Amino acid sequence: DVVAEECGDVAVMRDVLLPAARAIADSSVRHAMKRGQFEGPVWEALFILQILWAAEERRLEMARAAVEAARQEPRQRPSEFHRSLSVGRTLSTAAPARLGGVHRSSPTAALALPRACFQVEALLQANFPVELELQMFVQHAKMAVINPAQLCTDQAWEVDENGVLPRPFMSFMANGNLVPTVFKQKVLHVENVARQRTEQQLQVMGQQGASVQVFGNLLRITAPQVRLEDVFFVLEVHRDDLLNDTAVALHSSKPEELRKPLKVKFAGEEAVDAGGVTKEYFRLLCAELFAPEFGTFKCDTESRYLWFDPGSNNDPDDFWMAGAIVGLAVYNNLPGLDISFPTALFKALKGKPVTQQDFQQAFPSHAASLQAVLEWLPPDGISGTAADQLFEDTFSLDFSVSFDACGKTKTVNLLGGDDAAPAVTLARRGEFAEAFKDWYMAKGIEAHLEAFKRGFGHVCSSPVFECLSEAELEAIVFGEKDLDFTHLRNGAQIVTGQVKFRDGYLDWFWDILNGFDSSQKRQFLKFVTGSDVAPVGGLERLGMKVQRNGGEPTQHLPTSHTCFNLLMLPEYSSREKLQRLLICAVENAEGFGLE
Repeated sequence: DVVAEECGDVAVMRDVLLPAARAIADSSVRHAMKRGQFEGPVWEALFILQILWAAEERRLEMARAAVEAARQEPRQRPSEFHRSLSVGRTLSTAAPARLGGVHRSSPTAALALPRACFQVEALLQANFPVELELQMFVQHAKMAVINPAQLCTDQAWEVDENGVLPRPFMSFMANGNLVPTVFKQKVLHVENVARQRTEQQLQVMGQQGASVQVFGNLLRITAPQVRLEDVFFVLEVHRDDLLNDTAVALHSSKPEELRKPLKVKFAGEEAVDAGGVTKEYFRLLCAELFAPEFGTFKCDTESRYLWFDPGSNNDPDDFWMAGAIVGLAVYNNLPGLDISFPTALFKALKGKPVTQQDFQQAFPSHAASLQAVLEWLPPDGISGTAADQLFEDTFSLDFSVSFDACGKTKTVNLLGGDDAAPAVTLARRGEFAEAFKDWYMAKGIEAHLEAFKRGFGHVCSSPVFECLSEAELEAIVFGEKDLDFTHLRNGAQIVTGQVKFRDGYLDWFWDILNGFDSSQKRQFLKFVTGSDVAPVGGLERLGMKVQRNGGEPTQHLPTSHTCFNLLMLPEYSSREKLQRLLICAVENAEGFGLE
């Protein structure tokens, strides 16, 4: 509380306290690695970081309270708000209402420091032994993750008479909020490999005539005959029947069988799976299983994220299989699935509530419509009754939602039951917005989501997995996504006009793009297409178009038409000018150059 109150200015925490604390922690880790002893100073440095983490959480609570207090004050009606906004009786998936409302981020979101500010980078930079950390996590922490808020209040975390922290604190994974995601992924990989080897050994030992011999620290297992199926989960599929073959194999296999290392064999082909066949299998399967045409998921045209189709008539087993496939990819350390799910899915897998911000990420148009409803203000000087009537006349909403189900429009009551949905009043608009969000993200797709979670948990469940946050799980599943711009170039089209680009100019352009870092590549995708997520099938299927937009003399920046994935590119006199103005346009694209 003292730190939080003294550091009301976020700059004090960000620029002074955290850099000093992280420097101490990084130095302690490096020094301990040189000595080979992980004693007091390392864990004391982590404890300081945890105190700062708790102080940051407390500071955010204070900021939220201040924002909420400000919201309770009477709001002045914006003088420029004169538009009469109108939508139908429901906000439907077929024709989402565009009310022109601008989404505003939560005021407290801008105050929150990134998790990376608290993380011990020396674990990666100094190549801390992952196997050793897994051992400490098991032996010291019993694979339990610390709640930072309890460190200052729970007596279990008191130091002993020698000033030494309790043994369960002595693990980096136990202090998971301070560990970089990449390091956690390495620990998860080591744990998965260890469990896979255990399953292999148990399978072999179960054979009649198997024996074990111990030579010092070496374990030698002998068996009369070891089949490939005894040590691997062998998945044999036909290329023309991937979905059915996969479903049969997954449903007929026990969880312990699925936890062996995966080997894929395409029927009738002799290729030996050294990793490449498995990657090809996941690519082909995802293209079918997660395609909107299959009927399990729908792709929002604006965000390009997949989400469960509330009108899907598919069997629950299809959703179970989708979850199991994602689980298999995580368990076999095959990140970078060529699919795009919003953060809400990973929150659901971790049992975390979904917010309006999550809804906005998945369904931007719906969220903008709801925001306009929530921000509407009546004219000054009218009575409450008149304001209610004007609100209902303006929006004409009721507590219902419409969606497409097998070509037919269905409407359901957001409040439940078969009675006619009541009208949305000014006083109940917040309730309507919350119910609308909950239906799309939970209630309307409850059976589909639960089947997906069961499939995922059937394969991917472990103590290390449980200590991952939803953001970390998302990063592990998707990896860097498809940021290989050679794929983007392969699918790109040049729109020819009266004047063509001069020879070699587009080679400059692609060389510059390939030199972008991951953040710049995502910014470029959002600049041209309106989304930093690749479509199903990868960047090649994006079909980006490039058109010449004048030449020298010019200082015009590149612009784009996001509805058509069209980049309007001026022809500059030099490579340096092209790079400078392209980066300027991409990095300042918020509300600029986009149509």
